[in-house]
Amino acid sequence: MTPPDAPLLDDPGAVAENLHRRLFRISTSLRRHEFEQIANGGLTLTQCSLLYILRDKQRLRMSELAAHERLTLPTVTRAVTRLKDLGLVTRTRDLSDHRNIWIEITPKGVELQRSAVESLMNAMLSGMSPAEVVALDEALGPLERLVR
Repeated sequence: MTPPDAPLLDDPGAVAENLHRRLFRISTSLRRHEFEQIANGGLTLTQCSLLYILRDKQRLRMSELAAHERLTLPTVTRAVTRLKDLGLVTRTRDLSDHRNIWIEITPKGVELQRSAVESLMNAMLSGMSPAEVVALDEALGPLERLVR
């Protein structure tokens, strides 16, 4: 039996629109709150996003960072320069092709990003019951498959 608050799957357009709106609000809210956590270090949302990418990918060329974020190379260069000045990333030339510049997150960058996320999530999850946290965790698998 379908619970009374379950979405009506006979209108896929309405379900898709509702799901998109809710996921967008959640994503935007998380990024905004995390940005506020990291912003105390003077970082912009773009810089925070670059730290996320580098933490996931380990090492990327400057051009790959720009393409991933859909930003111009000069914009990424400015952001990376700021992150480098703060000791959050390193920038090295590719020895086999001097046109390529590799960007890597430093341990300090990983720690800043990790601690901001941990602080944010601890604050958010503290208002939930253990059962709600488990339900949220179980819902993430299908959501990850959905966005792939």
